[in-house]
Amino acid sequence: MMPPPGMPPSMAPPPGGPPFGAHAPPMVPPAGAPPPPPMGSAGDDERDGPGDTLAEMGKEAKDYLDILMPISVPNEGEDSRPVPKQVQCLEDGTDLFKMFDVDMHRFDPKQAKRSYHRMVNFVHPDKLGREASSADKARFTKLKQAYTVIMDDQLRAVYRQHCYGIAGSGGCPAQGHTTALSKALEMARDLRKMGEERAIVLHKAAETGWTVQQKDQDGRTKGDKRKIAHAFNLFGDISSSDDEAELEKERRGMTVEQILERSPKYADSFLEKVRPILLDPKVSTAAAGGAFTMLEEPKLMDLLNESPKTVQRHLRKTRAAVKQMHWAMTSLLQHKDSPWRGLEVRASLIEHASVKFLEIIKSGIAVGKFNQVHEEDFAKLIDNLHRLYMDIFERRGQELLRAAVSAERRIIHILPESGGRLPDGSKVILQELKSRPDLNGRGGTIIGWDFSLQRYNVELDKEDAKNPDKLLPANPDLMAVDDVDDGDDDEEEQTSLQLAIPKKLMVMPKNVYVDLEVQRKHMDALVKSWCAWMKRPRSVSASQDAEAVAAALGPPLESMASYLQEAASALSAGAAGGKDGADLIAEECRESLQNARNLAAKLLGEEAEEPPPPPPMNEPPPAIVPFKQDDEVSRVLKEAAEVAAAGIEIQQKRSRSRKKRSRSRRRRRRRSSSS
Repeated sequence: MMPPPGMPPSMAPPPGGPPFGAHAPPMVPPAGAPPPPPMGSAGDDERDGPGDTLAEMGKEAKDYLDILMPISVPNEGEDSRPVPKQVQCLEDGTDLFKMFDVDMHRFDPKQAKRSYHRMVNFVHPDKLGREASSADKARFTKLKQAYTVIMDDQLRAVYRQHCYGIAGSGGCPAQGHTTALSKALEMARDLRKMGEERAIVLHKAAETGWTVQQKDQDGRTKGDKRKIAHAFNLFGDISSSDDEAELEKERRGMTVEQILERSPKYADSFLEKVRPILLDPKVSTAAAGGAFTMLEEPKLMDLLNESPKTVQRHLRKTRAAVKQMHWAMTSLLQHKDSPWRGLEVRASLIEHASVKFLEIIKSGIAVGKFNQVHEEDFAKLIDNLHRLYMDIFERRGQELLRAAVSAERRIIHILPESGGRLPDGSKVILQELKSRPDLNGRGGTIIGWDFSLQRYNVELDKEDAKNPDKLLPANPDLMAVDDVDDGDDDEEEQTSLQLAIPKKLMVMPKNVYVDLEVQRKHMDALVKSWCAWMKRPRSVSASQDAEAVAAALGPPLESMASYLQEAASALSAGAAGGKDGADLIAEECRESLQNARNLAAKLLGEEAEEPPPPPPMNEPPPAIVPFKQDDEVSRVLKEAAEVAAAGIEIQQKRSRSRKKRSRSRRRRRRRSSSS
């Protein structure tokens, strides 16, 4: 049974004792203590509120021996039995650390639990072999009391400092075991009382419900509890400063490749945040096909006067999106694949203009009136936002069309009958391994191909060692010490099994099949992004016919969405079909991706190109370089090589002649010296 809320788990009684709220034999008061008041007395009514169910349950807890209340072992006189030597420490004032045979400085909960279970065999009423007397029950309660204090960190610290004392000006003298135990139990009762009060509050809230405070447009609380003059912050709700801690945390530590990968996300965020401003009826008018046309003379002054806080809220969101996008632009200035090429200056202007306008709009909101300066700055900001919206909208559409073309090149090579091997980086699943049947069904990544052995080099995926089920204790004992020991054994066995699994493996093509789950996720994300882009409004100028533009672009865009959706559905069916799923959806997937590629090339104004051939199974022959005899460079290099060879030969002849001369001179000197 779980302890009351707010009470430490280790404060619960160990197995064998009565749980909280259960009935047990009546408590034996200490010698000389007044008898406890009867149930339902006036003192109880004053302490506990009438009508509370949980409070009544708390009163019933006083019927048994409470382990958090001081207790003494009664003297039975002539009928008393000898106390076993193993539990005499409960009555002779032995401190808790010696009682449970643990070190005060290096506390070991396992040793304390072993000592408790060893002593409980001598005091537990069910293990005495006879009817337990009041002294036996009191000893058992004192043992549980000592175990509760020693196993809780807070209670153990309080007991230690009062039992042994703390040196220094802020310390306390050593007061012994009895006083220290009473101090620790007093703290435990306070914690339990706090838990009971919290439970009563939660019970009342569940019955009556929580009161939700409603606020008006100015942030003042509706109802009786209104803010008075000094408590109302006039400029608190119109401040332009917002919390950008999450954005800063996201930027910190990101590489260039990660920024490039998240750039589409930043673009979509900007298009979504600036949309309410551009689609306002006082700024633009709705057109056919979900498009909009900007007004030649927008009614910005009316917009500021009618809903200034709405404008301020939308501009704050837009400013945060522009800041994030401008940071990505400046980070990718030197990257060749940057999608923001040419938009850096305009984004910088919008960022500074939005910051400036949010500063000056505070004065208009505070005074309740806007002037021509507000209108002019707002008009410039709206114009720049509209231009940047159109540019990013068009670029985002082109990126998605090129992503559809690259998706075909990435997917068709992993489908059956592609005419080659699987490209490097493909996700595969092992199958039909006779030498290592334990690896069948395990995932991996192809990192290479051996042309001589005709085998794949597969790097096996690492399994996630985090298992949430292992974090939950299966033992009803709140300490769960035994489960910790079992968990350590399981971890050792799992580690030994992981060591036997190789990191890389060479397998034949028949022993792997393609895992379509990764490609399915990519295709689903592409379909989602394309559908979201189609639903966004397109800007149409006043000179263009909005109906003609919608009629010309609507059907091709819908066809592209259907082609991508068909390919995504085929990949989903193939991923669900297992090793035979790729064979079932190969033709349908190829046809859908081919139609998407041709339509994307048509919308981009380019010629549709066939995807490159897949990687070959056999090693390609080395490239033959034709040799031209009349080549001027070859002739000069040949002459230079001949001159260098002749020079080396002459140098070698000179060194040989010098060695012969030196030998002849030595012989002459020897002969002259001997004669």
